[in-house]
Amino acid sequence: VIEMASYRLVLLLLLLLLVTAISRGRLNVKVSDVKGYTKLKTCRQSTLYQLETNSDYATEPLLIHLVGSRYDIGFAYGNMLSEELSNAYTSLLKSVLGNDWNVVTAELVGLALDWQWNDFLSKELPTCYKEELKGLADGASEAGCAECGKYATRAILMANLPGDLKDMVYVIMNEFNKTKLVDILKHKMEAVKGLQCSMFAVWGSRTNSSKLFSARNLDWNKDTGINKNKLIMVTVPNDGGNPSVSLGFVGLFGTLAGMSSTGLTVHEANLEENVISFKGFPWTIRLRYIMEYAKDLAEARALWEATNNTVGFNHMVASGSDATSFAKRTSKGPVAYALETMYMYTAYFADDDPREANATYQPAGGAAVHIGFPLSEAVWRTNHGYDPVIRKHYTWSQSPSTWSMQRYMFIHNALVEYAKTNVKIDYMEAINITAIAGDKGHDPYVCTNSTDGTNVLSVTFEPQLSTLFVAWERNSGSDWRPAVCSTYVKLNMAEWFKPVPPF
Repeated sequence: VIEMASYRLVLLLLLLLLVTAISRGRLNVKVSDVKGYTKLKTCRQSTLYQLETNSDYATEPLLIHLVGSRYDIGFAYGNMLSEELSNAYTSLLKSVLGNDWNVVTAELVGLALDWQWNDFLSKELPTCYKEELKGLADGASEAGCAECGKYATRAILMANLPGDLKDMVYVIMNEFNKTKLVDILKHKMEAVKGLQCSMFAVWGSRTNSSKLFSARNLDWNKDTGINKNKLIMVTVPNDGGNPSVSLGFVGLFGTLAGMSSTGLTVHEANLEENVISFKGFPWTIRLRYIMEYAKDLAEARALWEATNNTVGFNHMVASGSDATSFAKRTSKGPVAYALETMYMYTAYFADDDPREANATYQPAGGAAVHIGFPLSEAVWRTNHGYDPVIRKHYTWSQSPSTWSMQRYMFIHNALVEYAKTNVKIDYMEAINITAIAGDKGHDPYVCTNSTDGTNVLSVTFEPQLSTLFVAWERNSGSDWRPAVCSTYVKLNMAEWFKPVPPF
């Protein structure tokens, strides 16, 4: 009897250990369908809605459905969102400057950003997007915000800054010889966290029905006030461009993460390089360009190669149509690419790349440490690279102890664990991997009731079904919580990709 009791106790302990191990790889993510849409405004052919969800957001997300010519798309955005755009720009700048905020300082920062936009970053912008921005400025001006056109381009430029913001702002301000302002910004930018993002794609034998799932986390400056206006932006241009959806916030015009009607998804993560320039295509608009004018991975790569990079970023493009071909065995080509970029250089990585597999880190006085762990039928990146040229120009540490490397391994370990336990990844597992990788503090598997972390936007895509799951940071001050610990809102975009909205 004693032997049987001991045997049962051992089995119970083993079971508890197994349950604990499995639960450590999962977060209790929350998902909500959209219960309804309230129409707020219309402008020309476009409409602004507010969503009704079962979520924990103080203010419900907005959805703007933009239809027509490029000018009309921009005009409607500016006209219906002018107040929100102005407030978002002011909130973001006040958050950066803190106690040094005043009208004079804000104006000088604005002049510096305008200079960089007008003389450099706008030069390679295709005409269609220049038309949109002209329309945005005119539409906002008609609604009473004469400066909103500038606010939009300044935000595009701010998104294009490198992660080491204090150095970039120092260079920009020094051109104006504003010594006091340089000192202020150099001091304040010490507290500004660079883009600490993550992204992945998974498909084939790892997923249910061989579907493609892709995702992106934006870990950035939290609690800036922009989360009051969470935005789902749908564009349906009449010039032949593919309809697409971009997730983010009012004021950040462009794509932080997005999906097209053809099943392309686009993603970004910072990659701190020392070969940088603003003589290229601003990435938030470039990602929209890829979605709107490519239908698969080959076309996306061709468009990318025909345009120029600016500062260092990791990007990812994943293709639902290529995933479908892969599942049908009509193609063995890549389904997703990670793009490691700096000015005038891009390295493309498909799944299981040998450059990644062979990468090592050489500590001073020690043995080389293996730091690359690629897998088949999956691609992912955080904030470091694996291409030899990219690594040569990387300015942050490449040690395996870095936060970027740790988050890289969080994604790797989740993929490996699902494979080992014979779990086919479906949308809940994909959201779980997304949520694990988003910055919520030191423990990736726990959402604490605290302000830890910097995750402000988290998105998982199921592009073959035109479906997405998006979460934003919520609340402010001591009640602030990261996006991955908030509610993921589920939307099917198929009907929204049409010129006439479903509601």
